[in-house]
Amino acid sequence: MPQLFPIIQAFIEDQGWKVASQDESRFVMLFGDAGNDEKNCLLVIHGREQQQDILVRSLHPSPAPEHARSKICEFMARANFGMNLGAFKIDESDGEMYYECSADVEHCNAEDVTMLVDTMVRCVRQIWDRYQAGVITLCKVSDVSAETAVRIIEG
Repeated sequence: MPQLFPIIQAFIEDQGWKVASQDESRFVMLFGDAGNDEKNCLLVIHGREQQQDILVRSLHPSPAPEHARSKICEFMARANFGMNLGAFKIDESDGEMYYECSADVEHCNAEDVTMLVDTMVRCVRQIWDRYQAGVITLCKVSDVSAETAVRIIEG
């Protein structure tokens, strides 16, 4: 298996993305509406060498308010039910919310890893963009149910 860090770094450079922060295994980029913080997301690409996998997450920039966490958990469970790739997750203790995809890259070459990263990035960005309005609504509006929020999005 090739080293993940340089492959991920080259992918990000090829996309022309600005990296907000990075460490030895993780890159963080900010995407969204520059004039609207709640419509932003943090895209995290984490290459874990020892586990031989890659995680791609789209994180909401602020935690879910405590009063809305149970509805957001239900919303995410309902949305996850139909997902083929990845899943929504929430930490009920601090409200951190994200959508995540992962892939085992143990038997992949550099080209395969690049293709997987591209697929996962497109997936998490598209899914987060699609469902983010429901998360924002549930954070702000108390009389909307999780079921209704998902139904509106999924049609």
